[in-house]
Amino acid sequence: MEKLFKYLKDNYKEAEPILLKDLKNLNISYDNLRQKLKKLTDQGYLYRISDGVYSYGDKAEVNKIIENRFIKRNNKIFGYYTKKSLLKYLGFDIDTEVEEIITNDFKAIVREIDFAGVKLKVRHSKILINNDNCYILQFLDLIKDLSNYEINQYDLERKLRKYIKTHEICKDDIDKYINLYPSITFKNYYKYNISDILL
Repeated sequence: MEKLFKYLKDNYKEAEPILLKDLKNLNISYDNLRQKLKKLTDQGYLYRISDGVYSYGDKAEVNKIIENRFIKRNNKIFGYYTKKSLLKYLGFDIDTEVEEIITNDFKAIVREIDFAGVKLKVRHSKILINNDNCYILQFLDLIKDLSNYEINQYDLERKLRKYIKTHEICKDDIDKYINLYPSITFKNYYKYNISDILL
Protein backbone atom coordinates (compact mmCIF):
# COMPACT_ATOMS: atom_id res chain seq x y z
CA MET A 1 0.00 0.00 0.00
CA GLU A 2 2.89 2.34 0.81
CA LYS A 3 4.28 1.51 -2.64
CA LEU A 4 1.02 2.56 -4.33
CA PHE A 5 0.87 5.83 -2.40
CA LYS A 6 4.52 6.57 -3.30
CA TYR A 7 3.64 5.95 -6.96
CA LEU A 8 0.72 8.39 -6.69
CA LYS A 9 2.89 11.07 -5.04
CA ASP A 10 5.59 10.58 -7.67
CA ASN A 11 3.16 10.87 -10.57
CA TYR A 12 0.49 13.31 -9.34
CA LYS A 13 0.65 16.74 -7.76
CA GLU A 14 -1.27 17.61 -4.60
CA ALA A 15 -4.96 18.29 -5.31
CA GLU A 16 -4.60 16.87 -8.84
CA PRO A 17 -7.40 14.44 -9.74
CA ILE A 18 -6.29 10.80 -9.78
CA LEU A 19 -8.54 8.69 -12.01
CA LEU A 20 -8.85 5.00 -11.29
CA LYS A 21 -9.06 4.28 -15.01
CA ASP A 22 -5.57 5.77 -15.47
CA LEU A 23 -4.09 3.36 -12.92
CA LYS A 24 -5.09 0.24 -14.83
CA ASN A 25 -1.62 0.07 -16.38
CA LEU A 26 -0.19 -0.81 -12.95
CA ASN A 27 0.52 -4.47 -12.36
CA ILE A 28 -2.39 -4.76 -9.90
CA SER A 29 -5.77 -6.40 -10.48
CA TYR A 30 -8.72 -4.02 -10.73
CA ASP A 31 -10.38 -5.32 -7.54
CA ASN A 32 -7.12 -5.23 -5.60
CA LEU A 33 -6.44 -1.71 -6.81
CA ARG A 34 -9.86 -0.53 -5.64
CA GLN A 35 -9.30 -2.14 -2.23
CA LYS A 36 -5.90 -0.47 -1.86
CA LEU A 37 -7.36 2.92 -2.80
CA LYS A 38 -10.18 2.42 -0.31
CA LYS A 39 -7.68 1.63 2.48
CA LEU A 40 -5.61 4.70 1.61
CA THR A 41 -8.82 6.76 1.71
CA ASP A 42 -9.96 5.24 5.03
CA GLN A 43 -6.53 5.98 6.53
CA GLY A 44 -6.67 9.61 5.40
CA TYR A 45 -3.95 9.46 2.75
CA LEU A 46 -6.40 10.05 -0.11
CA TYR A 47 -9.68 11.86 -0.69
CA ARG A 48 -12.36 9.99 -2.62
CA ILE A 49 -14.03 12.78 -4.56
CA SER A 50 -16.34 10.74 -6.75
CA ASP A 51 -16.59 7.18 -8.01
CA GLY A 52 -13.15 6.38 -9.42
CA VAL A 53 -11.71 9.85 -8.67
CA TYR A 54 -9.21 10.56 -5.88
CA SER A 55 -6.64 13.14 -4.80
CA TYR A 56 -4.16 13.60 -1.97
CA GLY A 57 -2.98 16.58 0.05
CA ASP A 58 -6.10 18.63 -0.66
CA LYS A 59 -9.35 17.87 -2.41
CA ALA A 60 -9.10 18.54 -6.10
CA GLU A 61 -11.17 21.46 -7.42
CA VAL A 62 -14.45 20.34 -8.97
CA ASN A 63 -13.79 22.10 -12.30
CA LYS A 64 -10.40 20.41 -12.53
CA ILE A 65 -11.98 17.02 -11.79
CA ILE A 66 -14.62 17.50 -14.50
CA GLU A 67 -11.94 18.61 -16.97
CA ASN A 68 -9.74 15.58 -16.23
CA ARG A 69 -12.62 13.13 -16.43
CA PHE A 70 -14.46 14.39 -19.51
CA ILE A 71 -12.50 17.08 -21.38
CA LYS A 72 -8.70 17.12 -21.17
CA ARG A 73 -6.06 15.00 -19.50
CA ASN A 74 -2.27 14.99 -19.97
CA ASN A 75 -2.62 17.70 -22.66
CA LYS A 76 -4.89 15.41 -24.68
CA ILE A 77 -8.30 16.93 -25.48
CA PHE A 78 -11.25 14.54 -25.83
CA GLY A 79 -14.27 16.68 -24.91
CA TYR A 80 -15.66 20.19 -24.53
CA TYR A 81 -18.43 22.24 -22.92
CA THR A 82 -21.49 22.92 -25.06
CA LYS A 83 -24.86 24.75 -25.05
CA LYS A 84 -25.35 27.17 -22.11
CA SER A 85 -22.16 25.93 -20.48
CA LEU A 86 -20.25 27.09 -23.56
CA LEU A 87 -22.04 30.46 -23.59
CA LYS A 88 -21.04 30.91 -19.96
CA TYR A 89 -17.45 30.05 -20.89
CA LEU A 90 -17.61 32.66 -23.69
CA GLY A 91 -18.55 35.30 -21.12
CA PHE A 92 -22.33 35.57 -21.43
CA ASP A 93 -24.17 36.13 -18.16
CA ILE A 94 -26.14 32.88 -18.20
CA ASP A 95 -27.22 30.70 -15.29
CA THR A 96 -27.28 26.99 -15.85
CA GLU A 97 -28.29 24.33 -13.37
CA VAL A 98 -26.68 21.59 -15.46
CA GLU A 99 -23.25 21.72 -17.10
CA GLU A 100 -23.37 20.17 -20.58
CA ILE A 101 -20.41 18.33 -22.05
CA ILE A 102 -19.71 16.37 -25.22
CA THR A 103 -16.90 13.82 -24.90
CA ASN A 104 -15.33 10.73 -26.42
CA ASP A 105 -14.86 9.27 -22.94
CA PHE A 106 -18.45 8.27 -22.15
CA LYS A 107 -20.27 5.12 -23.25
CA ALA A 108 -23.89 6.27 -22.95
CA ILE A 109 -25.31 8.36 -25.79
CA VAL A 110 -26.51 10.93 -23.25
CA ARG A 111 -27.01 10.83 -19.51
CA GLU A 112 -27.55 13.25 -16.64
CA ILE A 113 -25.28 12.47 -13.71
CA ASP A 114 -24.25 13.98 -10.40
CA PHE A 115 -20.47 14.20 -10.52
CA ALA A 116 -18.52 15.50 -7.51
CA GLY A 117 -21.59 17.50 -6.47
CA VAL A 118 -22.17 19.07 -9.91
CA LYS A 119 -25.08 18.16 -12.18
CA LEU A 120 -23.77 17.19 -15.61
CA LYS A 121 -25.46 16.27 -18.85
CA VAL A 122 -22.86 14.26 -20.73
CA ARG A 123 -23.15 13.21 -24.36
CA HIS A 124 -20.99 10.75 -26.25
CA SER A 125 -19.51 12.48 -29.29
CA LYS A 126 -20.48 11.18 -32.73
CA ILE A 127 -17.24 12.64 -34.09
CA LEU A 128 -13.90 11.73 -32.54
CA ILE A 129 -12.71 14.81 -30.64
CA ASN A 130 -8.99 15.56 -30.58
CA ASN A 131 -6.58 18.47 -30.10
CA ASP A 132 -6.82 19.42 -33.78
CA ASN A 133 -10.61 19.63 -34.13
CA CYS A 134 -12.04 20.25 -30.63
CA TYR A 135 -12.55 24.02 -31.04
CA ILE A 136 -13.96 23.64 -34.54
CA LEU A 137 -16.51 21.05 -33.33
CA GLN A 138 -17.34 23.17 -30.28
CA PHE A 139 -17.89 26.16 -32.57
CA LEU A 140 -20.18 24.15 -34.87
CA ASP A 141 -22.20 22.96 -31.87
CA LEU A 142 -22.59 26.58 -30.84
CA ILE A 143 -23.80 27.56 -34.33
CA LYS A 144 -26.25 24.65 -34.32
CA ASP A 145 -27.89 25.89 -31.12
CA LEU A 146 -27.80 29.68 -31.70
CA SER A 147 -31.52 29.93 -32.54
CA ASN A 148 -32.34 28.60 -29.05
CA TYR A 149 -30.88 31.59 -27.24
CA GLU A 150 -31.89 35.22 -26.87
CA ILE A 151 -28.53 36.90 -27.26
CA ASN A 152 -27.60 40.46 -28.15
CA GLN A 153 -26.29 40.27 -31.72
CA TYR A 154 -23.48 42.78 -31.15
CA ASP A 155 -22.22 40.86 -28.10
CA LEU A 156 -22.56 37.57 -29.97
CA GLU A 157 -20.49 38.73 -32.94
CA ARG A 158 -17.84 40.27 -30.69
CA LYS A 159 -17.45 37.10 -28.64
CA LEU A 160 -17.49 34.86 -31.71
CA ARG A 161 -14.78 36.95 -33.34
CA LYS A 162 -12.64 36.61 -30.23
CA TYR A 163 -13.23 32.83 -30.10
CA ILE A 164 -12.38 32.45 -33.81
CA LYS A 165 -9.21 34.51 -33.46
CA THR A 166 -8.09 32.73 -30.27
CA HIS A 167 -8.51 29.28 -31.81
CA GLU A 168 -7.55 30.29 -35.37
CA ILE A 169 -10.68 28.89 -37.01
CA CYS A 170 -11.00 29.44 -40.75
CA LYS A 171 -13.64 28.63 -43.38
CA ASP A 172 -11.77 25.50 -44.50
CA ASP A 173 -11.97 24.15 -40.94
CA ILE A 174 -15.75 24.64 -40.91
CA ASP A 175 -16.18 23.14 -44.39
CA LYS A 176 -14.36 20.01 -43.25
CA TYR A 177 -16.95 19.16 -40.57
CA ILE A 178 -20.20 21.07 -41.17
CA ASN A 179 -21.67 18.30 -43.36
CA LEU A 180 -21.62 16.04 -40.29
CA TYR A 181 -24.05 18.38 -38.48
CA PRO A 182 -27.86 18.75 -38.76
CA SER A 183 -29.33 21.12 -41.38
CA ILE A 184 -30.10 23.74 -38.71
CA THR A 185 -26.34 24.28 -38.51
CA PHE A 186 -26.27 25.42 -42.16
CA LYS A 187 -29.32 27.65 -41.62
CA ASN A 188 -27.76 29.35 -38.63
CA TYR A 189 -24.42 29.62 -40.39
CA TYR A 190 -26.06 31.85 -43.03
CA LYS A 191 -28.62 33.47 -40.73
CA TYR A 192 -25.88 34.81 -38.44
CA ASN A 193 -23.43 35.56 -41.29
CA ILE A 194 -20.76 33.36 -39.75
CA SER A 195 -18.67 33.34 -42.93
CA ASP A 196 -18.15 37.11 -42.56
CA ILE A 197 -16.33 36.70 -39.25
CA LEU A 198 -14.23 33.62 -40.03
CA LEU A 199 -10.50 34.06 -40.66
